[in-house]
Amino acid sequence: MKRENGQGMSKDRANGKAADGLEILAPLAGWFGPLDEAPDPVFAGGMMGAGGLIDPVAGEVRAPCDGVVLNLPDSLHALTLQAVNGAEVLIHVGIETVGLRGQGFTAHVDAGSPVSTGDLLLSFDLDVLAEKAASLQTPVLIANEGFEVADLRAPGQVVTGDTLFKVSPCGDVASREEHDETTGPTVQDEVQILLGNGLHARPAARLADLAKQFDAAAWLCLNGKRASARSPVALMTLGVVHGDTVTVETTGKDAERLLASLVQAIFAGLGEQNIPAKRASQSAAEPQEVTPIALDGSARLPGVTAAPGLVIGPVIRFRGAADAISEQGQGSAVEHDALMRAMAAVRADLEQKAERAEGQEKEILSAHLILLDDELLIEEAESRIREGASAAFAWHKATQSQIIALKAMKTPLLGERAADLADLEAQVIAALTAEADAGGQADTASCKGAVVVAEDLFPSQFLQLAGDGAAGICLTRGGATSHVSILAAEKGMPALVAVGAQALTIADGTAVILDADGGTMHVAPTPETIAQTRQSIQRKQANHAAALADASRPATTQDGVTIKVFANLGGDQKADAAVRNGAEGCGLLRTEFLYLGRATPPSEEEQAAAYQAIAESLSGRPLVIRTLDIGGDKPAAFIDFGEEENPALGLRGTRLIHTRPDLIETQLRAILRVTPASQVSIMLPMITSADEIVAVQEMLDRLRTEMSIVDPVPLGIMVETPASAVTAETLAPHVSFFSIGTNDLSQYTLAMDRGNPALAARADSFHPAVLRLIAMTGAAGTRHGKWVGVCGSMASQTLAAPLLAGLGVTELSATASAVPSIKAVLRSVAMEDCRKAAETALGMDSAEAVRKHMLAVWPHLQDWV
Repeated sequence: MKRENGQGMSKDRANGKAADGLEILAPLAGWFGPLDEAPDPVFAGGMMGAGGLIDPVAGEVRAPCDGVVLNLPDSLHALTLQAVNGAEVLIHVGIETVGLRGQGFTAHVDAGSPVSTGDLLLSFDLDVLAEKAASLQTPVLIANEGFEVADLRAPGQVVTGDTLFKVSPCGDVASREEHDETTGPTVQDEVQILLGNGLHARPAARLADLAKQFDAAAWLCLNGKRASARSPVALMTLGVVHGDTVTVETTGKDAERLLASLVQAIFAGLGEQNIPAKRASQSAAEPQEVTPIALDGSARLPGVTAAPGLVIGPVIRFRGAADAISEQGQGSAVEHDALMRAMAAVRADLEQKAERAEGQEKEILSAHLILLDDELLIEEAESRIREGASAAFAWHKATQSQIIALKAMKTPLLGERAADLADLEAQVIAALTAEADAGGQADTASCKGAVVVAEDLFPSQFLQLAGDGAAGICLTRGGATSHVSILAAEKGMPALVAVGAQALTIADGTAVILDADGGTMHVAPTPETIAQTRQSIQRKQANHAAALADASRPATTQDGVTIKVFANLGGDQKADAAVRNGAEGCGLLRTEFLYLGRATPPSEEEQAAAYQAIAESLSGRPLVIRTLDIGGDKPAAFIDFGEEENPALGLRGTRLIHTRPDLIETQLRAILRVTPASQVSIMLPMITSADEIVAVQEMLDRLRTEMSIVDPVPLGIMVETPASAVTAETLAPHVSFFSIGTNDLSQYTLAMDRGNPALAARADSFHPAVLRLIAMTGAAGTRHGKWVGVCGSMASQTLAAPLLAGLGVTELSATASAVPSIKAVLRSVAMEDCRKAAETALGMDSAEAVRKHMLAVWPHLQDWV
């Protein structure tokens, strides 16, 4: 193959052996760091060898020294170069890239090719790798024994050709090869390789690490080739792929033990997933075949409820814009004007929508407007236009480079910004290509009354569909906490997510029942089923209308027990609208809306004004203000959370008092300024022990003294962990009330991430284990005379209201739209029956059984869920 010399490299410096070793130069430009920071234990642990790590900013790999290409697998994701001094230099482009099977890679050399320093070895598409690889970070290391790495470069930016480290032989070559001459018995066995990607770098390194632990030599043999099991590179040169049967041969004192260990390790998968041999012909990168949906009325697709509701409608599949974008422009002036017109059109549309939006929708639109004016983004796009690119291609490349950079930061907040940029990219390209909307739907007007099925949607696409009258949304991917899911809940549009690829096989026009309340989509139901469902929808609508008319009445059960029903508020959600829906106060004010999406925390003045405005809109009704609950899935730019292996178990909520007491103190001061003081209570998130409460109480008492406030302010806690529920009895003397956050309580109790689409449906608050923890909290509150509320999503479910009341809950704080129905359901039941039903539910074995039990006790609740 043709070889291209690199630019800016000193051949004399690269070829000459320094007195203390051969210089290994940077094969890529990017950020250099220590190998132990690799997001892969094999590389980070040094199993593959010593060296460093480059996070690349360009898609070219050049020769780091003179040598010969020793190994270049068909996947092209890695290359091993044998240097002039015998060192084997492995360059492994990205992590988890072997599974791409060459997608995005181009080779400029062959195995066996001699190369000179700076020659172009590989090129790769950064966009493809950023989207599909686990990481772009590229290990550069010495893979064979008998060499040592010295003078490792300090972390920092590198350009191609900078010195990374020096490598020198160590010890006597003969001693390094002594295992190849080991005398003793020789044994062998055969084993089939079932690794989906064959014997690539990571499993080869694990096998070599194992081989070095025995006093024996070992080889793997395939098709007449033989490789030492002690050398990862030698093993890779065999070219072992899925389904190959290799001969394992060992010689020496521990030959039999080593043979058994190697065969067992290969059989077990060497730390990777084995794939049955019958699937050998199927590429791991190919999509699995999806069985079409049966249209006999029997098919019901399960999903995760993103927004509740029940609708009937024909399917409309949402089709994205074509991938092809013309790369070549029609002149810089023409393309520049086209881009400016497209951006102006998108800006006008966003401003118009933001003017009348509120809540999450307003936040998303505002973020898009800010990104649209990003100078760096515009400059990069215009630079590419000057180089001859079309406006669409220039905008695509400019946004994608920023998306790659944001994704590389590996933080949820920046991940959201990357998603916003991808959405904005689609909007501008749609304007450039004169498509009807951001995703290229041919006729969005045809979605009126339809259930839209898509793999996923950008927020702008969802808003367009909602504006055009779509009845419901069914996504094959996504999660219940995504932007689109939150928007669907705000808009009151029934939505299911994580339904699976089968939904995409449903033909346009096929009738479906989207039961987001029950978490299923019924495909091609019979006319009888449709008629029954329509009757159910009519009864639900009538019930809701009646509940809204009676919303101001208290939620008093038929035997005279009153349950308080409050509303959850946050951001632009209006307290007066919640009051009109019958809310008797605010049981949870999420204060994060003041903190997220900004570079500095809000001042005491800003917070006090916001809290006072909400208090006044409640007209004296109770206001429970939750202190700052950030961390986990809600990071803030002005707090350095550090690297957290599991952010959900990390620095969250009130735990910040230990690292940022200034944030807590400023917020408490702002809350204490609200008048009248008797209207306000303070609630602490993520409490697991009494000392956390005491620390905040002491700070609160000190601030009251400093501010000359006489009356104490009620201080309560969120019950979000099994620890706080189990110890509620000992926590009760330190608090004024408990409020149960069922979302976190469920995920921590069931060890299921509620943000994981594959598990979200099973992280069910109706699970008896969760109910038992709620009952323990309710019992502790009753014994100590403290009210017990629920402010998690379970409080907004009508079927849960009688159950929670029976478990000892005396206050529910729901979404504003759910308040009328919750109150109506509680008025329809007797507390004595609630207690009996709850006691029975505690002894059941599943969430599904509890739901069936509740409907058996109160059949009329079927028309509310």
